[in-house]
Amino acid sequence: MTEKTETLPRLYTAAPLAAGQPVALETAQAHYLRTVLRRQAGDSVRLFNGRHGEWRAAIERLDKKGGLLAPQEQLKPQPEAAATVHLLFAPLKKNRMDIIIEKATELGVSDFHPVITNRTEVRSLNMERLQAQIIEAAEQSERLTLPALHPPQPLTGKIAAWQGPVPILWARERGAARHLADIRQENWAFLIGPVGGFDPQEDDSLSRDTRILPVSLGAAILRAETASILCLAHARLCAKI
Repeated sequence: MTEKTETLPRLYTAAPLAAGQPVALETAQAHYLRTVLRRQAGDSVRLFNGRHGEWRAAIERLDKKGGLLAPQEQLKPQPEAAATVHLLFAPLKKNRMDIIIEKATELGVSDFHPVITNRTEVRSLNMERLQAQIIEAAEQSERLTLPALHPPQPLTGKIAAWQGPVPILWARERGAARHLADIRQENWAFLIGPVGGFDPQEDDSLSRDTRILPVSLGAAILRAETASILCLAHARLCAKI
């Protein structure tokens, strides 16, 4: 019995995708297919690379060291560039950081921008681990693109050099702010502060920057990961990303 396309294992590859152009499997991918999913030569998988849509590919070889896939047909074309949604956020401790990376990827974020503030909990990031989490979330959520993961940068430098959408919507815990529910636009940039919020100097600097718009997420004080999810869900509903 032929397996339904939508239930086929889905993998990311950085390689080009085209009919007749073999794709090598990484050792971890081969282990996952062979040991966890019990796949073998002749079975099919789905592949995407963020550039050439999604493809059905046949497993030609699968062993402990790796494997080889043969793309056969394109299942989905690569969509035209969608709305951009940037998330500027202060890195958190591991479990809470995992939530932001996974859920933001599922909700369609286009760019992650870790920013270092005076109250940031974590100042050194394992970028390789975060990239692996992004790939896993994109595979699971049926995305055809991968969000960009930018290197950590001090908040002041990131804001000074900002070339993305404006205004940057600052999820402000207290003080005068426009309610996020009242804002509709296509491209977005959200700024989520650290645990405990920005310090007074940062708060004053952000308040004075005309490219930054304070927004309210409601009366409750939300955790950073919850605020991130709420903002991205709003953008998804408005821009249909």
